[in-house]
Amino acid sequence: MQKILKKIERKVLTTFKKENPSTHFSNKGKREFKLWQKNLDFAWNNLMHFPPKMFEGCSLIDFGAGTGENTIHFANWGANCTLVDNNKDALKIAKKVFKKYSKNINKHKFNCSSIFNYKSKKKYDIVVSQGAIHHTNDKNKAFKKIISFLKPNGYIILSLSNPSGGFQNNLQRLLVYKFAKNWHEMIKVAEQLFREDISRSQKYSKRTRKEIIFDRYVVPKQDDPSIRELLQWFHKSKIKLYSSYPQITPSIFADSWLNSKFDLKKIFKNIGSLPEAIWLSHKNDDNYDVPKILNSLNKFSNTQHSMTKYINNMEPNTKIKFSKLEKKIKLYEKELTKVDYLSYIKQKQFKFLIEVKKLLKLTKGNDFNKIKVFLKKNKILIKGLNGIRSVYFIGRKL
Repeated sequence: MQKILKKIERKVLTTFKKENPSTHFSNKGKREFKLWQKNLDFAWNNLMHFPPKMFEGCSLIDFGAGTGENTIHFANWGANCTLVDNNKDALKIAKKVFKKYSKNINKHKFNCSSIFNYKSKKKYDIVVSQGAIHHTNDKNKAFKKIISFLKPNGYIILSLSNPSGGFQNNLQRLLVYKFAKNWHEMIKVAEQLFREDISRSQKYSKRTRKEIIFDRYVVPKQDDPSIRELLQWFHKSKIKLYSSYPQITPSIFADSWLNSKFDLKKIFKNIGSLPEAIWLSHKNDDNYDVPKILNSLNKFSNTQHSMTKYINNMEPNTKIKFSKLEKKIKLYEKELTKVDYLSYIKQKQFKFLIEVKKLLKLTKGNDFNKIKVFLKKNKILIKGLNGIRSVYFIGRKL
């Protein structure tokens, strides 16, 4: 088992050393750095509810820190950072990034080590791992290793791929491995089949095309944990979910905040099924999909508003007509029976699955040109966002 662990580790390292996948701004200048900083400020403040001031004065260790282009922000928000990565070339870039952009480089440490080989008696306030443990041959063991360095009441920050959100990416990997036998052929196949996807990623991540191809298709290990698996890890390690993005818990239910009873450990198996179904075929940004979903609620929303508004400002001398209220309730009941909040999602999902089955049929037929033509003409599969490929989880150790 240990030999396989090391073998996969070496293969992943070799791939990432060939085309380092995490260079976003370090070779571009301060303008790109400031834009990256602005985006992360928004993400941590507004999406993950973990504002930069949470890092002030904290000890932080980042496993799989790579070129340090995400860790640098934790440092500038006040954390004393230890960067761990087994790619010495990436750490060289990380030191340059910290030298150029950090406020005090002497507060931070850089360690060339794999997750499994790292040793220290120190415990940290915050343990971070972004896009790393799913590239190991034992993601569960890797998780246990990194949280062994977490203090009680400390926070763990994980960024991981998801098997549903990454389903389309794995179909891409299937095609690359089927029609290519070496790195040169893999690049060629990826460019021929996934040019649109690579271009979109290049625009937003600022990485080179080869960096994207090696990170998504060439890397030999991609074992993503599901929401169910991750919540089980948290429970066994006495870690409570603090936040996630995209959000995995339903926002439409609410216990009394004074006496909250909602307990994730009782519903591990089902809590992730709906968000993961949405991530599976996610193509467009939310500003496109959300209005489509809400359009089906127009009449329902109007009748609900009319019913509740009619008795909203109830005072001692308020007079109402019971017949009018009863009519409003009846109209509301009628629209309630028609509500299908998931209709838009389900329709898109069925269309997506039709395209998946068509792709599999063509793949079994070994006709590369037909696959190429199909992927240009289809509407959902490997289009736009191509699924939700990165999910953030923040947990607090009890």
